[in-house]
Amino acid sequence: MLKTPLQRIIRRSKLPQPSKPDSVGNSSAARDLENVLRDAQVKSSRIGKSTVRIFGDVAFPPKLEVFDNIVVTGALTVGDRCVFHGSVKAEGHVFIGNYVVIKGNLISKTNVDIHDEAVIGGAVHSEGSVRLGEKVFIGLSVVADGDVELYENSEVKKNIIAHGIIKVLRHPKLDFPSTIEDIG
Repeated sequence: MLKTPLQRIIRRSKLPQPSKPDSVGNSSAARDLENVLRDAQVKSSRIGKSTVRIFGDVAFPPKLEVFDNIVVTGALTVGDRCVFHGSVKAEGHVFIGNYVVIKGNLISKTNVDIHDEAVIGGAVHSEGSVRLGEKVFIGLSVVADGDVELYENSEVKKNIIAHGIIKVLRHPKLDFPSTIEDIG
């Protein structure tokens, strides 16, 4: 039986199984997130048991695994190969790196730029424009108040709704010379 692209990518990446922390702050993943936020010198607070609010702009380093929902009051940059087990919301511009997995929804009040081979298990909602790189998988819909740009080898399982234009890009093609004279 064929697996969905999300299941294939998650299985291929061999992510560690999430461990439920005994209490908030006792898991190593929670400590890693706290260390990243402290190193970035941004303020944060916990909202309930499963959500972290981050005040200001933040950039997550590559290969970070986050088990909480993330709410950012500024711009958000996510490094390559990060995994978010919840949803992500940002008030500023969102840059998602290559091979990133977000199992929940991705929401932004401005533009969203998702690089190559990223997986969003839920929906992408932007009050600006959305750009999807090559081989991006969106498990639900893409909703944008601006334009949507995506490559033809990306997949959106449900609908694409845009108040602007929807532009589908082809794979970059190389024109090879047919003879030595064409090289010049």
